[in-house]
Amino acid sequence: MIKNSVIKPYMLFILFIVSQLLCSCSGNNEEETSNKIDSTLLKNPSIVKINNRLFSIPSPYQVAILVKDNKLPFNKDLLNPVQNQSNYSTTFKQALNLGIYGADLSYLNIYEQLPDAAGYFAVVKVLSKELGIMSTLDENTLKRIEDNSNNRDSLMLILSSLYRDADVYLFKNNRNEVGLLILAGGWVESLYVMTQTLSKNNNQEIINRIGDQKYPLDNLIELNRPYYGKISDEFDALLEQLVDLAAIFDGVSIEYTYEAPIVDEAKKLTIVNSKSKTIINEYQIQKITELTAKIRKSIIE
Repeated sequence: MIKNSVIKPYMLFILFIVSQLLCSCSGNNEEETSNKIDSTLLKNPSIVKINNRLFSIPSPYQVAILVKDNKLPFNKDLLNPVQNQSNYSTTFKQALNLGIYGADLSYLNIYEQLPDAAGYFAVVKVLSKELGIMSTLDENTLKRIEDNSNNRDSLMLILSSLYRDADVYLFKNNRNEVGLLILAGGWVESLYVMTQTLSKNNNQEIINRIGDQKYPLDNLIELNRPYYGKISDEFDALLEQLVDLAAIFDGVSIEYTYEAPIVDEAKKLTIVNSKSKTIINEYQIQKITELTAKIRKSIIE
């Protein structure tokens, strides 16, 4: 089942944070309203609408769920150490690594590594403040987070309202490129987790999901392309690396078998019956793994 929402450009930041930390849960902002999140929403991408074009952006939360559902072990070594946060002094590095740490926080939450998750949330908070998008983190919010530190669902619902105001800030200050960098960092980290997990645990579902990143990567490139040559040499180099990665993905084939969807008007849900088959070979996986690790290293160093 899917329940996709169209997100305007200024919603990019909240799309990243909410999709990763809050599992695309929209609407209720108070933990008292509900302590449960619809599991069907955890696995669904959101749709970004820019210049009347729709782009599907998968949530890194989906990756964390995929890994855990396949009973693959938690691996803290995959994460960007919190100590690295002090190395990020430019807006470019801070935004990308906010994406990295947000994806890591999703991974920690899914595996219920709450003590470590607290440290990663602290890093997310610091980077958000340094980017000027965390002015809403007041003492009352901190107390609510502390009071619900052992309730993952409630904690994620609290974070939803927290980041909504940050998104409004990006919109009002015309800083969509910051949101795009956050999205890019989260996507790279998600692909890194999948490829590194696969290198130690051969799993067909993860292989398929890696191949499925072909079109989301194209979307990510299209979202960032308008800023090429306008922000910094670092930004241009990142986009060029993503284009190189897309060249490898060009050899991946995705075959679709269409079956008519079932629409439930009452619940405003669409049940998708179509099936896809991803065709990707070992050489492509190897090259994707190598280049993803290279891109990720350039981001976190």
